[in-house]
Amino acid sequence: MRHIIIFFTVIMLAACANNVVTTSVNYPTSLDSCVAQLTSFKSEVKRQGVQDAQVVWDNRYPHLAFNRFSQAQLVKLNTRQDQQQWLNYTSAQAKSQRHAEYQNLINKQHFDLASLDYCADKLTNHSRFDTPFWQNIKKQPPVIASSYEPWLRFFGVYPLSKQVAKPAIEAEQKRILTDFGHESEGYTISYAMEKSPSLTNTQIKRWFSSARQRSDSQWPQLTNQQISRLFNHYAPVMTIESASVDDKPGRVEYSPNLQPLVNATAPTVYLNHSYTEFHGNIYLQLNYSMWFANRTPTSSFDPYAGKFDGVILRLTLDQQGQPLILDNIHQCGCYHMVFALQPQLKFAELSRDIEKPLVFHKAKPATESKLSVTLSQGVHMIKQVQWTNNPTPARVLMSLPYDALRSIPTSEGQHKSLFDQRGMLLASERLERVYLWPFGVPSPGTMRQVGHHATAFIGERHFDDANVLETLFLPPH
Repeated sequence: MRHIIIFFTVIMLAACANNVVTTSVNYPTSLDSCVAQLTSFKSEVKRQGVQDAQVVWDNRYPHLAFNRFSQAQLVKLNTRQDQQQWLNYTSAQAKSQRHAEYQNLINKQHFDLASLDYCADKLTNHSRFDTPFWQNIKKQPPVIASSYEPWLRFFGVYPLSKQVAKPAIEAEQKRILTDFGHESEGYTISYAMEKSPSLTNTQIKRWFSSARQRSDSQWPQLTNQQISRLFNHYAPVMTIESASVDDKPGRVEYSPNLQPLVNATAPTVYLNHSYTEFHGNIYLQLNYSMWFANRTPTSSFDPYAGKFDGVILRLTLDQQGQPLILDNIHQCGCYHMVFALQPQLKFAELSRDIEKPLVFHKAKPATESKLSVTLSQGVHMIKQVQWTNNPTPARVLMSLPYDALRSIPTSEGQHKSLFDQRGMLLASERLERVYLWPFGVPSPGTMRQVGHHATAFIGERHFDDANVLETLFLPPH
């Protein structure tokens, strides 16, 4: 009994470790008021319950915010140029979070957004050349919490549960593979982003070459305008089997009684970009997210059906800005599918201790340049990925920044995030959570915010792990 208590205590301490801050950072006294202002703002955000969970805020660095990628880069910042680039990125992440949280505050009377931004900029400029700051943040980096809860696996007898579940997971993957590539069923509707001025491969390669030259680590930070044009240029045509309104992608809104919903009369795709490490390189990723009102039941009792559904398509571009990998999950983190888009890519053999994603080869032909993705009706699973030069005529998908989901206007003149403080959309809870909790994922099946997508029940894998794709592929030759 004593051993069980000790083991349980260790598990709980591990689960709570993410909340422990072990040191403080000394800023010049001239910045004390700015530190206090930013810290006070965050305290009020927490008091009003409007914390944003897309990135992590650490009170030791109140002007910055972090994700798994920026955290992983910290140990690799060996030059002044790399440090400045990283600081620009993390301060911009903090600014986006701060603006969303400020907008979501019900009572803003004690804070001025321009003043908060001014203070954050002052702290950022001080940090640029402050040796103690860089020594401290590398020695005591921010902690990004895992999306897996050890205590759930402990009480769920995970070592036994995973052995029982493995055949069922493999059978479900086999079923998805069997359905992949089949002709669409029934009526389909195609959607595409609005056409923009065309880009040539020469232009794209020049952009990426210039961005890499500005970075010692070859981190391709393009301008917002360039990234916007890349989103339009590479946007896949989405063909969706359409049996009901559940199959129409829409804009996420709040009803007059503050319930989230998907307005299917406004076809919308949400856009955000990210970065990944891939065998010594840093690559830009274009993320296309779509939302549906429901996942349609496939039977009278379907534990996976319910309010809200959605998919994220992530296109990773290589050093020259060409499509390298397409991968996809549902907004719950489920059904990870990975498509190699260049012929030299080879998938790695993975340990049986971690759940494998579904993998495919879809190399881009020399004469075809547009991705076409087909989703199934009701459950919105990818049924086909093809390259084409003659896409089907499509309805226009309005594009919005993914950040719009962090602060949605309400009929009361306020703003509210789609997600709670843990990055979850509670209105999308599923019955599957009743029996899938032993695998450590809180409320499996629930739609989640970027940064909170666990993609494996066996083992651990996050969609936004800094090197998640690197672990799935052999080094290219």
